[in-house]
Order: sequence, then structure tokens, then C-alpha cells
Amino acid sequence: MMSRIYDEVDSGYAEACSDVTVCSNKKGFFKSLANEVVSIAESSGFLNTFDEIDERSKVKAVMENETIMTTLQTVFSRIEPIYRGKDARVSYERRIAAQAALKDNELPKALALASQAVLRATMTGVDEVIDGGVTLALALWVRSEVLLKMEKPNAALEDLKLALKERLPAKMRAQYYWRMGHCYKGAQERTRAKVSYELAGRLLGNNEEAKIQLQKDIESLEHISNESITKSSGITLTGGAKINIPALSKLVKITEEENKGRFVVANDQIKTGDVLLVDSPYAACLISDYYGSHCLHCFKRLEICDNGAPIWCSICSGVAFCSVECRDIAVTTYHPHECKFIDLFIGSGMSILSHIALRMITQAGLQTSLQIYSRYVNNGIKSVEGTIVNDIEGSAKKSRIKSRKERLHRSRKYHNNFADQNVNCETKSVEDKGSYQDKLEMTAAQIYSLCTHSISRKGRDYLKRVVMAMFLTECLKRGGFFNKLDMETEIKAETSICELIIHNLQLLQFNAHEIYETVRGQHQFSGSKPVYIAVGIYPTGALFNHECYPAVTRYFEGKKIVLRAIRPLSPGATVSENYGPHFLVRSYKERRRALACRYWFQCECVACREDWPTLKQMQSSTPYLRCPNTDCSSKFQANPKSMPKKCSKCSTVIDPKLIKLCMENIDECQTLYQEGAKLMDQENLDAVSSLCKGVNLFHEVATPPHRDTHLAQESLRVCFAASGNIYKLPEASI
Repeated sequence: MMSRIYDEVDSGYAEACSDVTVCSNKKGFFKSLANEVVSIAESSGFLNTFDEIDERSKVKAVMENETIMTTLQTVFSRIEPIYRGKDARVSYERRIAAQAALKDNELPKALALASQAVLRATMTGVDEVIDGGVTLALALWVRSEVLLKMEKPNAALEDLKLALKERLPAKMRAQYYWRMGHCYKGAQERTRAKVSYELAGRLLGNNEEAKIQLQKDIESLEHISNESITKSSGITLTGGAKINIPALSKLVKITEEENKGRFVVANDQIKTGDVLLVDSPYAACLISDYYGSHCLHCFKRLEICDNGAPIWCSICSGVAFCSVECRDIAVTTYHPHECKFIDLFIGSGMSILSHIALRMITQAGLQTSLQIYSRYVNNGIKSVEGTIVNDIEGSAKKSRIKSRKERLHRSRKYHNNFADQNVNCETKSVEDKGSYQDKLEMTAAQIYSLCTHSISRKGRDYLKRVVMAMFLTECLKRGGFFNKLDMETEIKAETSICELIIHNLQLLQFNAHEIYETVRGQHQFSGSKPVYIAVGIYPTGALFNHECYPAVTRYFEGKKIVLRAIRPLSPGATVSENYGPHFLVRSYKERRRALACRYWFQCECVACREDWPTLKQMQSSTPYLRCPNTDCSSKFQANPKSMPKKCSKCSTVIDPKLIKLCMENIDECQTLYQEGAKLMDQENLDAVSSLCKGVNLFHEVATPPHRDTHLAQESLRVCFAASGNIYKLPEASI
């Protein structure tokens, strides 16, 4: 059994991903195009002056270069919608194949085929030659039977309701209510099951044999009791949420320094395990490799959705949604502007960051995007105005909000708009358009104050981003994004949107997060590994600075990022996360090279300053103890043969009796680590408590590097991730 049960043998949901034909079959053509433009710019001398051009004039300069534009227009003229459309004949064939698999009791295969039939079906009434125009309803009908046999009554029930909306033939109504009764019975809803069975009985007519069977089904309900299932409310922030930044715990605050910019520090004592951030993305995109296995909107794995089966887009067949709610949010915001170009985007070879740069436009719509451009990009002012301004402490505390009353109003509005961040997507209704625009408006100030390093960007790099932005703008144009504008206004709007995409591309390079799910085998912890399925940009999460020895670990609940402390922190300490290069697995030189290449900075964390050894190089040696003076940052190795009598930095006397007590605490830490390891072997989440207690105790008396403590912190990372997005591999695929 494959882990992606919907991608079996014959295409799966994302059939389009396997046979994309774009721009004369030149898959990945964009890289070649960008290199060609750069080559033209270099040979003509244009690139030499490009760096000196003001940033807001660069697009205009490219557009005025006749040679470059001739090359671009030659390629752009071939841009057209390329996507996997609907096909009633294919849907019919998949449905028949699903019925055959169902008859042979090959349920996973039947479900895959039935889902393909649903996603490929034309909309009701479009193609009446096949199935009388109700191909979709019949596909849903077959899938509901498969789901019921797979003991997924809630999902089967949703398909039945959708089939009725899609004009399921009236002659099937008796069977419809009968099957609905089975679904309610499986869902432990006795009253509704009985009502459904009784409705079926009224429609059976003179079929006495069927009525006898129906009566047996009704009698079987006597053994069913109505049950209510309480859904988990999700994780909560330790210490409660900040009023003006509900994604952030009260235990931390945002500060600002001239050389560091804005970053997060401890506002109070933080303990290992504390939840410091639960943030929803401003924009996020599923990686195209997972269009066939995850919901396009919420990124939930379709295979594990017990309350619903994959839902279709009315236009394309290249993506799927986990629920009607997710589908409706997508199709009322970003998806209509991207839908018909999905295969083109894949075939162009553009990066996932390019897709998010576009999504930041399509989710907002034209008018809101133009307002964002005018306010945060065109004026050249990097503003930190808005909801986070009253939390910033440091040298650059600024605000355009004049009165305390207005600040309070904005904070309350922000809190109300984001109060539903912990609501699961399957219970989320389609958002009011005005409310959705308010959310974007309230977070735009945060997103567009993030760093882009435009001044340091080389002309070659910038020019490639201009080409990508022009390509995406042309796709929007051909998709009708600017249709409501007159010709003169449209040209200005296209230029503005192009410049906004360029800005998005730059800030995403330094501020985006990869979203992962943890894939595991039969054991909850052993052998589990993160698999990156999407990328997003988080308005508050982007403010956490990097350290090669991070203070927090991250995991994801759906699209939400969660940061939890993996070591204690005192007030004022930097709350750091890790951008990729961790000292346990990469040497100082490797980390320095990776960070300079991707993020354009040199890390000065303690692991880099002291050039800590990697885990492989680290020995289980005598730990480093803290100076008895709590105001001193010095440390010394607790070696009995060469024990210092006083601190080399502050001259505080070191009492041997105190050293003995510290070593006893270290021994207790080791015991707690071992206890946590045993509990993890038993798949017992009480391991978290033991490991957290051990790490806290260690940092009271000692300081890293310490091999066993780092291993305990890595174990905590695995335990915390088990609370987020998890996919358990079927036994047959392990």
C-alpha cells in the first residue's frame, strides 16, 4: 500500500504534475530565460549601470531597454492557460473502474479511482451527453459507498450531501436515504439514522424484500447510543497571549537595536517547554509535489481526513481540498487567479518563493495590493507602524498612531481579527470578504517592514527577480486580473504590481519558513523525520533571530507555526531559533558559509564565538560549571585535578562544597535524561516532563556545550513535533 493512496498507478489527484507540457516542452524554461536576459544586459553594458539606478526605477529601466524587452516579449507571447481541465469521459471511466475495484474488495484502489472520478468530473449540467450531466453526483455516490465500507461514515455522509446538491437522480432517493442511515449509524447518531431509514422506507414502494432488510437495520439501532466527540482546542501560549500580538506569549517581547533590527527577547523567566509563539502565515503555498496528497489550502494530508474526502475545484483537476470550507476560501480569494496557470508555473521551474510572492498578490486582490504598494513600497519608507509598535523597546521606537485611544482601538481590532487563529480549517466557514481584507491590512505593516537588503543586492540578482516579476505579472494580466481597469490605469497598475512582486521576492528570501510534517513508522518517535511540504511567511515568526544554538524549536499545526523553548532563558536573553545550520551537525566554517550565502549575515552566537564541536566531535567529558556570581557569564570545567580557586573573570571565590553540590545536580540531570529516553522508547509522552526538568536543572548550575544535554534537547524537539502535523506510514510501506 503506497503512502500516497490517491496517486496510485494511474495519475492520482495531481495528474497534471506528471505530464506538464509548457512553452514548447522546455520544462524549467525560466532559468534559461533569466540567464539569457542577464547575458544581454552584460554584453550591452546595461548591467554596469543597473546597480546605480534607483530601486523604484529599475523596472522602468528594463522596460525601456528594447533588446531585453524583445527577448522577454518573445517568450511572454506564448504564455497561455495550461492546466488539467475537466473531462466527463475520464470521470466516467474512473467511476466504472472504482466500482470494479470495490466489487473485488480492493478498497484503497477503489477510493483512489473514485476520488479521481470526482476531481475529473465536469460541473453539473455541463456535459449532458455523458451521464445526463450528473457525472459529478454519480462519482460522489460511488465514493460514498467506498468510504462507508472503509468505515469512514462521516466522510461518506459529506459525499452523500454533496451528491444531492449536484442533482443525484430522483430514482436513487430511496437508496440515498438508506445509505445516509448507514452513515449516521456508523457515526453513532441513532436518532438521525432512524429518521433516514424511515424516509428510505417511504420511498421503497412495494419492494417487500427491501423493506424487510430495512426493518432489520432500524432494529439494529437499539444497540447504538448517541455519542458526542469533543474536539481538541489546539495548543495555547504559556503565560497567555499578548493583547496587541495574540500570536506571541506574554513571556517575550519585541525589541529593536540599530545593528540587529527587531528581534524577540525574554520578558520574564522562560522554562524549557514553554510555548512562546503560535502564528498563522500571512501567505503560504503548498509545494507542487504534494498537490496529489495534501489540501491546497490548509496543507492537511488528504489520506487522513476522516470527516471528508477530497473536494474539487470547479475549473482545474490538478489540486484538491480537504473540505468545502477550504475550497470556498481558496476560490473566493487566490485560486481563480492561479488555477489556469498551475501547470505553467510547474513547467516554468519557478521556485516556491516565487509562488508565494504571487500569492501575496492574488490573496489580497488588485485594489488591496495597490494600496499595499502605495503605502509600504512606493514611498520607500520602512514603517513599523501598526499592531506591534507598542511592544517595541529600544533605540527606534516610532509610531504614526497619534493617540492612545487610537492605539487601543487598533490593538483590539487586531486581536479580534486574529482571534480565530486556533480554529481548525475543517470548522472554519468562508470568511467575510471585508474581514479578510482587514486581516491583510492589519498584518501588511509587519510583513512590509521586514528586511529585503535591496541596497546590498547585486544587479545580476535583482535583474533576475525583475524578469520573474514581469513573467508573473503577465500571467495575472492574461488571467484577467486587471480587466476592470481602463487602458491607462491598467498600465500603471501592472507596473505597480510588478514592483510589489519584486519586493515580495526580496523579503521572502530572508523571512520565509519551510512548513513540514513529521513522517513516522509504527513507533511514535524512533525513525521519525520531517518532510517539507510547503513554505510560508509569518508576520511575528519572522522576527525571531538566528543562533546556531537555538533557544526554541519549531513545528507546525496545519499551517500555524509553533515555537517552544528547549532551554531556560532569563529576562533580556535573546529568544533565538535556527535557520538551518545547527552547530550539532555542521562545523563553524560550514555554518558561516551557508548563512552568508542565503541570509547575508555572519552569526555571532556563543556556539560560533567559541567554535563549539559538532555532536560527532563532542565527548561525554566533564561539564562546564557557571561562575557562582550570577552576574558573571564566565564558566570553568569541573575537573578535580585542575579546579580553579576563583573565577578568572570576576575573581569570585569558588567553594569546593558548592562544586560538589553542582556535580550532584549534574548526576540528577543524567538520571532524568535516561528516564526520558526510556519513556520515549515506551512511546510515553511523560518523557517531556522528565527531559524538561533535566534541561532546566542543568542550566541552573552548568552551561553548554554538554553532549547529553544536547541529546536531551534533540529528544524534546522530536517529542514536541509529535504534537504537530504527523503522518504515520502504513505498515505495508515501511
